[in-house]
Amino acid sequence: MTNEEFLAKVPIFESCTPDEIASIAAVAQEHTYGPGQIIVTQGTPGQAFYLITDGRVAVERDGSVLGAFGAGDFFGEMSLLDSAPRSATIRAIDETHCLMLSSWDFKSLLQRTPSIAVKLLEVLSRRLRVADERLTR
Repeated sequence: MTNEEFLAKVPIFESCTPDEIASIAAVAQEHTYGPGQIIVTQGTPGQAFYLITDGRVAVERDGSVLGAFGAGDFFGEMSLLDSAPRSATIRAIDETHCLMLSSWDFKSLLQRTPSIAVKLLEVLSRRLRVADERLTR
């Protein structure tokens, strides 16, 4: 599967056009992490968004494992918009392949293609609404 095909299937980009997906793929960087390797560290400034193309990662907060993500999952999406501290550490369980979007590359892309920003805001708003509903039950 090409990076463009993969990105088109990721929920956060599902409403993007093929041209918008191609623009995102053009700024995405491929990274590979070995088992046990830390990808992001809790408390450090968020500067990138990651999409897992293959492998699995553990989500850890304050030394406790909260869960795991696998191929098709993503993390750090809020880092595309702010540089707030990471809320969790993400550690590779298996050899893990990710597409990484740096916040500075993505912000530059949004300035050139604002339609992506509108679609991203809609998706993030839905995710926030779902999270809020879970908390208020």
